[in-house]
Amino acid sequence: MKVLEIDSLSFTYEDGTSALKDISMSVEEGEKVAVIGPNGAGKSTLLHLVAGFRMPFKGSLKVMGSPLDESSADAVRRHIGLLFQDPDDQIFMPTVEEDIAFGPVNLGLDDVEDRVVRALRSTSIEDLAKRKPHRLSHGMKKRVAIAGVLAMEPGLLLLDEPTAGLDPRSRSGLIELLKGMKRTMLIATHDLEAAAEIVDRVVLLNGGIVYEGGLSELASRDDLITRAGLEPPQISKLFKRLGAMGYDQQGTPVTLDQGVAEAVRLMELEKGRNRGRKG
Repeated sequence: MKVLEIDSLSFTYEDGTSALKDISMSVEEGEKVAVIGPNGAGKSTLLHLVAGFRMPFKGSLKVMGSPLDESSADAVRRHIGLLFQDPDDQIFMPTVEEDIAFGPVNLGLDDVEDRVVRALRSTSIEDLAKRKPHRLSHGMKKRVAIAGVLAMEPGLLLLDEPTAGLDPRSRSGLIELLKGMKRTMLIATHDLEAAAEIVDRVVLLNGGIVYEGGLSELASRDDLITRAGLEPPQISKLFKRLGAMGYDQQGTPVTLDQGVAEAVRLMELEKGRNRGRKG
């Protein structure tokens, strides 16, 4: 089932600046997709369009099979959970549990208490339930904001730069959290290392879509990476250097696990060559 369907989507800002041009893509149920690109490429704008916050637009957009337009926006938004880049734009209630409950209560959903408990558990912040959100660290605020979105049990999660502004430990924890969630996600990010760990597929925006597919294939395209002003994962840089040194690598690793597997393969290959020389 296609959770999100976008066909020939274009959007222009009020001042006449073109933000997106002829975007066509889809996201399947359970799939995690990253939208990447340079500043001004329209990543956040795309999320806001999908969430029904910006209109009018050209083309068509469907969420859970329902067309999105000005008359249907409120109904379609019930299927969507949007995480803003800055959690302070999203958290405002006196306590964490009240903030998580706000969305379900506002939507008139049942079993609010159970939803809050599940959201706290799924984000591993049960111990923060009675805390004041504004006194939490930036990383914990991100988790609270995610929990508030999850409590509404949306069919599609939209995450705007989820790892931005986090210290290394908080970033790693959030990556593991998102990686382990069995949710349909569309993530706007500059962080290709995080994307490599979380998503199934990437869409590179630069006005329009200039690449769509696996991150490993994109990491080997220096022309696209350079033009987009992006930084490939460090593990990809390492294996590109090894390739330049003559090592016969298979593809470009983009995660640590892939790098370890490729390093083991290269070591076994080298061992075989050494045995052959001795023989």
